[in-house]
Amino acid sequence: MRRKRLAELVREEAEALTAPQAEAAIPETPTQEEAPEPPPKPAPKYLTYVRKECRLRPDQLDALTALARKLNRERKGKGERITENTLIRWAVDILLQQTEQLALNVDQLSPKDNPG
Repeated sequence: MRRKRLAELVREEAEALTAPQAEAAIPETPTQEEAPEPPPKPAPKYLTYVRKECRLRPDQLDALTALARKLNRERKGKGERITENTLIRWAVDILLQQTEQLALNVDQLSPKDNPG
């Protein structure tokens, strides 16, 4: 049996969550005023992402945690919760969009950011 890639496993899990569960369906007796079935719940957003680990310095993690908490307090629970991972994805998006303007040079990275 061939090994599955992580993206395939995540996709299968997401499909399993959104697929109608025929096994659990209980036959109902029809009534005159049946409520329409609610649409199936979409898979959690985090299941659509590919897992990638990143090592952060303690000061970076503390700052990300503080910023996520601050932003969530300011939003007063409206919309999706902002996590450290949300902020990391946002920063990566900006980095990728701004690559040409930043003109990153490996020599510009400080030794503390590039240990080896």
